[in-house]
Amino acid sequence: MIEKKTIDDVIEASNSRIVDIIGDFVSLKRRGSGYVGCCPFHQEKTGSFHVTPSRGMFKCFGCGKGGDALRFVMEHEHLTFVEGIKYLGQKVGITVQEKQLTPEMQQAQNRRESLIAVCEYAKNTFIKQLWESDEGKSLGLPYFRGERGFRDDIIKKFELGYSLGTRDAFTKEALQHGYKEEFLRDSGLTIFGENNYKADRFWGRVMFPIHSISGRVVAFGGRVMKKSDKVAKYINSPETELYHKSDIVYGIFHAKNEIAKRDKCYLVEGYTDVISMHQAGIENVIASSGTSLTQGQIRLIQRFTNNITVLYDGDAAGIHAAVRGIDMILAEGMNVKVLLLPDGEDPDSFARTHNAEDYVAYIEEHQTDFIRFKAQLLMDEANGDPVKKSSLINDIVKTISVVQDTVLRSLYVKECSKMMDIEERTLFSVLEKFLINSTVAKHEAEAKQAKLAQQSTEAANPENSTPSVDNGIPVTAHIPKAQNPFVYEEREILRLFVTYVDKKIFANTEQETTVGEYILSLLDSDNIQSTDENFKKIIDVYRSAEDRSSITSQFFINQPDSDVSNMAVDLLSSRAELSKYHERFFTIVKECDMLDDLVPHAMNELQIRIVAHRIDELNRTLREAEQNKTSEEEINGIMEELVKYNNVKRILSKMLGGRTMI
Repeated sequence: MIEKKTIDDVIEASNSRIVDIIGDFVSLKRRGSGYVGCCPFHQEKTGSFHVTPSRGMFKCFGCGKGGDALRFVMEHEHLTFVEGIKYLGQKVGITVQEKQLTPEMQQAQNRRESLIAVCEYAKNTFIKQLWESDEGKSLGLPYFRGERGFRDDIIKKFELGYSLGTRDAFTKEALQHGYKEEFLRDSGLTIFGENNYKADRFWGRVMFPIHSISGRVVAFGGRVMKKSDKVAKYINSPETELYHKSDIVYGIFHAKNEIAKRDKCYLVEGYTDVISMHQAGIENVIASSGTSLTQGQIRLIQRFTNNITVLYDGDAAGIHAAVRGIDMILAEGMNVKVLLLPDGEDPDSFARTHNAEDYVAYIEEHQTDFIRFKAQLLMDEANGDPVKKSSLINDIVKTISVVQDTVLRSLYVKECSKMMDIEERTLFSVLEKFLINSTVAKHEAEAKQAKLAQQSTEAANPENSTPSVDNGIPVTAHIPKAQNPFVYEEREILRLFVTYVDKKIFANTEQETTVGEYILSLLDSDNIQSTDENFKKIIDVYRSAEDRSSITSQFFINQPDSDVSNMAVDLLSSRAELSKYHERFFTIVKECDMLDDLVPHAMNELQIRIVAHRIDELNRTLREAEQNKTSEEEINGIMEELVKYNNVKRILSKMLGGRTMI
């Protein structure tokens, strides 16, 4: 662990030098008090990437990314928080030391480092055996160069190697160099049996190291050189402490920067597909290694893009492989397309006969939206059979049901209706059933949790269990969970909150305080609960700070939570534009000089919206009660509450200058 003071010092020093730090990666030109350049996170010709030294922050108005110096290096170099702090520490000359570990933590760290060391040793051994041993030169290199057509620079880039054909050659050499049996076994490199039996897992195979996202070798894949029905053609390392198959995809280390830059990922099946496409000049490509992607792998890819194109062989097996597991990718909110290559071609062979420009052009021209592709595939298979057609309807609608975007779901239904010659209402009916079945358990759990929370709150504060009014202000904000009707008012409050959190208001009076404390006190005293996650996060991170008196806008920009940091940058970057007419004929008053009026006004806007929303709810309840012939006593109770809230509304309207909100 790194001491908090060291982290704070590194962040502060880095933000004061943010132009120099970002300037290592982006060509920046001064514009006014800031700097502008082309964004490194997406492709653009006109610079929309802004760096503001005075605030120690960057913001791209094209793709929306923003934050401080730490956020930039973490995003650009794909570093963890700790790695980012260490990187910046070296840049600004601050020594970053981690706290002393407990004996247990030290033992676990030593063990992990030993496993990493033995994998690194194995990689170097296999590389040496490929280039220097007689076997490697006669079997391994001809396979890579001849059969696969890999150039030597590509072989070296992916650190390909060869494991000798003697059953225990690697293990013997590793033991002679002092590597322990424990780590040879636990890394999956050696298989140990009874009577001191030892065997290399990968003997007699060409080797494909599997790299973690940071570039460390954590596992291997091996292809046998001598054909045999008794031996698997490809084998991979087993699950280890370093290697979790469900969290790593082959090629991610070499592809991550290009995926982020192009905002697109190509998914292929095997190691050689990835390597051949790199050799052709296409680097934003990874391999599933012949299996469907897991949730962990999908989320790893999502760190760099939401767009994925799956490339498969054009034969029947490839077509059916294309539809396996893609529902899970859709469920994670990714945009999925499918490309079936011409018959007899796979991503590897196609890359050997096409350059990058032609390959990408072919993909762009022939890739198909997955939903459309699957619908057409199933229609072809049904071939007019009504029973099969009924089955395919359920199959395709089930896939549509996992799409997160409701508008996109509707568009897919409309398109599939035309393709299948089925009425939209029929498909929507089937879709509704799938949606209900997939969400009912979740909704029941949420409802149960909400009910328990409400009961707990009412038990602790019985006087707040029903709406009440204190000095003309509603105590409880009735905000529906489905949506946030107060988004504009809350955003304005957040903007003032983040921008002027430390600024004094009502100076030289008994009510003197800061903007941050004023807004927080009203939110807490009036029990205003927002459904917007970013609103809650920003308020909560301020509320829980140890010393709120020293908090400035930079505090929010520097937050490790990217949602908070990005929202803070957005709020600080938004500004009202004045027309030339106003600049010429009117005296411009700075916003920071009007906070005594602006901040209370913004809070009143939110409060009156809450009251108006509650009045709408009560009116609907009253209409339903009258239609259902509810008892006169209950109707009178609703009307009394309506009168109470209308009185509050009039009071707040006067405070806003006589306006009535509708």
